[in-house]
Amino acid sequence: MKLNLEISNPEKKPVKKDFVQETIKQTIKEIKWNFFDKKNISVSVAIVGKSEIKKINRLYRKKNEVTDILSFSEFKKISELKKHPGELFLGELILCYDDVREYSQKKGIKLKKELANVISHGVLHLLDFKHGKKMFDIQKKVSEKYK
Repeated sequence: MKLNLEISNPEKKPVKKDFVQETIKQTIKEIKWNFFDKKNISVSVAIVGKSEIKKINRLYRKKNEVTDILSFSEFKKISELKKHPGELFLGELILCYDDVREYSQKKGIKLKKELANVISHGVLHLLDFKHGKKMFDIQKKVSEKYK
């Protein structure tokens, strides 16, 4: 699998492209869907501040609050994704670094571990996962690397 990653980080938050790329790849590998093996995959990531993510959350989810990550999938159902020939654009992740940092400090979690957990969560939503044991187990496995 080849991953093409585009990151927009206008506020220059300390999130490295290699870290995001590795987290996305690891998440996809943990799913164990072999149809990804020979695919070129693209994901767009925007790292934004609290006011921006709150605006986007209000606009698209009707929730007037800050959140850690939002996922906008290119595919409605995983069956569409599996049938898609050529390069796969999975969608866009919008990450609020400040929210993740504050949460990790409050809960006493290493920042890298929580970032990996949140990014993995977003990727799983791009792949049509819903909240549940399987999703949370994959996130945990991906983020455990950063103890």
